[in-house]
Amino acid sequence: MLVLEHIYKTYYVGDEAVHALDDVSLHVRPQEFVAICGPSGSGKTTLMNVMGCLDLPDSGTYILDGIDIADCSDRELSLIRSEKIGFVFQQFNLLDSMSALENVELPLIYQKCSQKERIERAKAALDKVGLANRMQHRPSQLSGGQQQRVAIARALASDARVILADEPTGNLDSKSGNDVMRLICDLSDQDNTIVLITHNMEIAKLAQRIVYVRDGRLYDKSEEAGL
Repeated sequence: MLVLEHIYKTYYVGDEAVHALDDVSLHVRPQEFVAICGPSGSGKTTLMNVMGCLDLPDSGTYILDGIDIADCSDRELSLIRSEKIGFVFQQFNLLDSMSALENVELPLIYQKCSQKERIERAKAALDKVGLANRMQHRPSQLSGGQQQRVAIARALASDARVILADEPTGNLDSKSGNDVMRLICDLSDQDNTIVLITHNMEIAKLAQRIVYVRDGRLYDKSEEAGL
């Protein structure tokens, strides 16, 4: 499903080069649940941005669902993000001027779905995450855990091949965080491909496989990464 080979990404802070990704290779199989674990500044978010086609590597190969990302135009990358990737962010990224239902519908507009289909798919996704009775509520009327479930519903509604979750419990209390992780584990059991970014080792252990990141490099074991 996801094939990254020898990925490099360097940023410059003034004259100083920061090697955010340093020769990263990673394969994620269809329907696999992988956690990428590491401390702040390790390169986790940069890796997520590359996998989500939000950023391009300086060099290396990234193939998503059989598509070589290097061959894609900006328009094609936008379509890939809309149709193949469901994003779940730490900050929820919901529009408070819209209801939960409208927030979940929003990505489907870019898929050129009819209004009827958008509403049906958004309602089904919200029902799946246990928010059938909160569809008309705005984000400010929902708890943090409920907002994150709306974000997950938004990813589900798009029928994405891959769900990328970046610190999805980072802004939640322990109970809400546990509820969100239980939902993500349920989605994994339903054969979704999930990549979870986290600094929390206990959360990472819920995945089928853990990959460790430190200083822009990947390791198979936490001892190798010095974590």
